[in-house]
Amino acid sequence: MFRRLVVVFDAGSESEAVLHAVRRLSAAPEAVYLYGLVPERSELEAPPPASLTVLDRLRHALHAWSPTLQVSGALETHLDTGSLIEAATKHGAELVVLGPHLDTSPRARVSAMLTLSLREHVPVLNIGKAPATAPRAPSRMAVAIAPDGRGLGSVATFLSRCALPSELIALTTGSAPEQTSHLQALSRALGITQTLHVESLTENPADSRVEAFDVAALRSGADLLVIPADALADMEALVLGMLGARALQEARVPTLLLPRTQTASVLFEDHYAVSDSVAVPGLAPRFSVERVGFMSSISVPEAGPLSVFEGGTTLGTTRHEGGTAALTASWFDHVRGLHPLAFSFSGASAPRNLSPCYVLGPEKPLLLVDSQLDEDALEAVRALAMDRHHLVFVRLRDTDSLDEQREHLRELLPDTPWPLLLDASAWLDDARADDVPQQVDGQRLLRVATRLAAAGVAISAVVTRDAHKPLHPYLRTLSPEECLALPRATSLAPLSIPDAPNTWSRELALAGCSPLLEGHHIDFELDNGLARESVLEAIDSARSTIHWQCYIVEDDAVTARITDALKRAASRGVHVRFLADALYSGHDSFGALNPALVTLSETPHVEVRAIAPLVGVPSLSELKQRNHRKLTVIDSERAFVSGRNLGAPYYTGFDEVGLRRTSHYRDIPWLDCGARLEGPLVSVLEGAFLSEWTRAGGEPYAYPPTQSVGTMAARVVLHEGLRDTHTLDTQLALIRHARSRLVLVNTFPLLLELQNALIAAVRRGVRVEVLFGSVRPHYGSARTYFPGGALREVADRYVRSRLDAVIEAGGIAYEWALPAMPEWEPELEQLFPHVHAKLMVCDTSAVAIGSANLDVTAAYWESEALLIVEDAPFAERLLTALNGLFATSRRIDREDRSWRDEVEQRAWVGRNWPSLVG
Repeated sequence: MFRRLVVVFDAGSESEAVLHAVRRLSAAPEAVYLYGLVPERSELEAPPPASLTVLDRLRHALHAWSPTLQVSGALETHLDTGSLIEAATKHGAELVVLGPHLDTSPRARVSAMLTLSLREHVPVLNIGKAPATAPRAPSRMAVAIAPDGRGLGSVATFLSRCALPSELIALTTGSAPEQTSHLQALSRALGITQTLHVESLTENPADSRVEAFDVAALRSGADLLVIPADALADMEALVLGMLGARALQEARVPTLLLPRTQTASVLFEDHYAVSDSVAVPGLAPRFSVERVGFMSSISVPEAGPLSVFEGGTTLGTTRHEGGTAALTASWFDHVRGLHPLAFSFSGASAPRNLSPCYVLGPEKPLLLVDSQLDEDALEAVRALAMDRHHLVFVRLRDTDSLDEQREHLRELLPDTPWPLLLDASAWLDDARADDVPQQVDGQRLLRVATRLAAAGVAISAVVTRDAHKPLHPYLRTLSPEECLALPRATSLAPLSIPDAPNTWSRELALAGCSPLLEGHHIDFELDNGLARESVLEAIDSARSTIHWQCYIVEDDAVTARITDALKRAASRGVHVRFLADALYSGHDSFGALNPALVTLSETPHVEVRAIAPLVGVPSLSELKQRNHRKLTVIDSERAFVSGRNLGAPYYTGFDEVGLRRTSHYRDIPWLDCGARLEGPLVSVLEGAFLSEWTRAGGEPYAYPPTQSVGTMAARVVLHEGLRDTHTLDTQLALIRHARSRLVLVNTFPLLLELQNALIAAVRRGVRVEVLFGSVRPHYGSARTYFPGGALREVADRYVRSRLDAVIEAGGIAYEWALPAMPEWEPELEQLFPHVHAKLMVCDTSAVAIGSANLDVTAAYWESEALLIVEDAPFAERLLTALNGLFATSRRIDREDRSWRDEVEQRAWVGRNWPSLVG
């Protein structure tokens, strides 16, 4: 391994012991420089002093070792660090050997060792009182390792270049099981083939650390003690020099000090921790990366490079960003079962900042488990898993570090040395769930399962401790109570997932979409006035039933016009059933009643019911878990899926109002959108209304199946708040599958997970365009606000703060604007109204229309409905209409100076929005 050596010896010692130690590490050196220490060097007279006799004897011994060996040397009166470094540099030393020194100061010795290894990056072999033995390769090697594994990288590099010992013992402080598994995982990932036995130091407080390592190495029977300088902080090196000098001088086991390969560490250095992951073909394994600092504080590290080691080889180098690293799927095509990895955050050569983890190539179905289950539930889950399942835990919040969660699991599962721990945020890319409430962690766990299942991973059950157990049509979910109630020998086979022709269809099926059905006629409604007339025409032509569900019911003239039409239909014998959210319609909550709905309910053949009435002091869940769907079904034959509530802002055309500078902001219409359809999916929507109707106390009713009437294909996705995330997962599927163009229309604060998905789309070359409006409408080049709604200006900044990252990445945003109309006061110049539509267009392959916004409330809390139309001509017609809206709007990109000037202000609002609104 070492070909060019500098050997420092004391002429008065048994110098042959030095050669025995050297021959263990260098079987065939090219050159040796002998640095002899002799006090009588100045008295070189005949007969020659004993020191020259020793020098000649060493030369002869070296030539006997290898006749071609180049031997040179010199005599010095004392050990001088400067001259030793000069000699090592001049002769290209790859190893400096310090033999037993009888007269040399211990401080001079350790000074030379530390200077060579820390500053000059030269390995140093220290031989103290080592007995002379026959030359042989070390059979048992002790390695001094920091508890977090620092230094193991340079040890692995050293082992790859020398004759391997039969046994390897890691000496470190502490002996917790998690430390042993941590070091063993790192050693395997770094290609150390020997089983790493971990032994704890048993230190006498009066001893130096060096002496403790020497005692431990001697006790373990080691032939060689290896100390990597990378394991030493600067302060530790200083203490080593002050307190360990004599211990090194008198060491009984030869000590090899490996040079520092990385930037010096500090005494209280932060360390990285990495989650585990799952690898299947075509799925990029995702890992959480966090920095653990003083007092176990957790932070997201700055973006940077990382290298990944497996079996001693570098799989590759990539980047971690936002606390997540997504690795190349093909790196793990060979993986079956559990494989240890080492992540290096300081380079691919002899890394110091190493973090161990495991990647699982599933060989059997998974049990995906909330890592915070209590002990009884965890024991029940382990009994269910037995040897039939991989037991995989998921961290849902980083309030506890990965290290702490692994330690918690080891305490509860002492026979599991390394619990496999995934991180939900790494898989969902949801920015550490900073904008997602803990009440929905059960859904996040289920969504991790959905992502894995979409890639073909078999999952037998998802076990959550969440009070709101999530539901999924194709994935079994279990509560702790259900786990405890199951017999221990229960077999949990994965539920059947419908066959899908492609990944798009499989992903949408797992997102909760209905099957793709053909036979529809579908059109969109962007014009408020035309949408009103369309629904009025449908009501006036109804023959048997009208079923209307909405979120908000305004008591205004437009609502009166539509409820009058409903009354007329009822007078013809049509059965009208009307559902409204109790809180947001102001009907049947806290004793309040909506006058428009009271009047409607007094009409024969009309039933009005409120969804989830509130009384007393409601919980947060009761306040947030509302029904946001907007559906209308006529005669079980045609339906409207919309973003429109019932009221003037949603059903009034912009050319139907005479706007003035003094107009109140509530008089400004909103841009909204809905779809009307005929065909088989009307039955699905009818069933959705029936489910909510009976839940609200209504009597069940029968309805006929809907026949095909056209050629268009579509799906429906229904989301139930706090039970599933079907609409969010559908929106994400559209974003992930976009290849050329993605258009969004919405003015609600982007869920951070959706924001990240849009940024990822931009980075892979998709043209991402967002049309948004002004929550507080304004007009003119001076951007003057209409009277009223001051708080809505803060909401505007919050919405736009979530767009900033998308724009910075290269997305394009349009602030919707309308040129002045003849009916308006000319001084308005240009109108910037609110955009209430919920639209997404993926290339020309799919369009999503309905009630689901792009915020956290729609994603998790409230029930929603979306229509997914998979018809290219339909998408092209809609894009043509949207292009017309873009043409009159203010285009914003990352070069827009006026937009950039307010970034910091918007960011502040984004960070403080919850406190601003109480």
